[in-house]
Amino acid sequence: MSSSRPSAASKESFASLFEQSEGAGKQRRRQYHTGETIEVTVVAIAREAVFADLGGKQEGMFERVALADGDGKLRVEVGSRVSAVVAGVDSGTGQVRLTPVVVRASDGGDGATSLAVSAPAAGGAPLLVEGARVKGKVTGIERYGVFVQIAGTSGRSGRGLVPTAETATPRSADLKKHFTVGQDVEAKILNVDESGKIRLSISALRVDEERGQFESYAKAERSGGGNDKGAKPAPRNFGTLGDLLAKKVKR
Repeated sequence: MSSSRPSAASKESFASLFEQSEGAGKQRRRQYHTGETIEVTVVAIAREAVFADLGGKQEGMFERVALADGDGKLRVEVGSRVSAVVAGVDSGTGQVRLTPVVVRASDGGDGATSLAVSAPAAGGAPLLVEGARVKGKVTGIERYGVFVQIAGTSGRSGRGLVPTAETATPRSADLKKHFTVGQDVEAKILNVDESGKIRLSISALRVDEERGQFESYAKAERSGGGNDKGAKPAPRNFGTLGDLLAKKVKR
């Protein structure tokens, strides 16, 4: 009568196969290719480099200067999301060299925005930072919005759309009466989706500027004449936003 138990030799065979398959799984890494666009998350920041986790014990590396503004201040922190292009892969370590394309806005932000113009990324093209102020030229005017080519870019990858509601024009206005092809404009980058489509806003940029002006005015009032009963009211050109902020300051 034959036994159903596996022999010692079979056990050794199964064990060696299992170890081989497990080892192969550990060594298996995704193959990245130069020019490939990927989404990564920053996990560490060093003096000259910024690192991103790619999974599978692989890491990506940005040159720190590529993620800094003109004053050398980093535009990212640990946890920031970045769209990047693979610039190269080290055959020995598997480390992936990355060039940043878009820095995503923080999900936990309070709505405040830096008005700094995007700094040039590696290769000369500007780094698109969600929430940043950019300059550009109108390239097309449609019923649903205005197309703008961001300064320093070329082609569709640097062309954004200012939807009608974000053009700071009256409702139902004829956009062709307010904009012309070739006109210089400034706008705020609202977001860049994973397909590369850029959404811009002129009205949001003006709100940011108005907020900054009012906050500067309110700070000056508090430091120089906060107890003065005859203190001047906020300038009228602040509009509705100014009125709302004025009430908040008085509280």
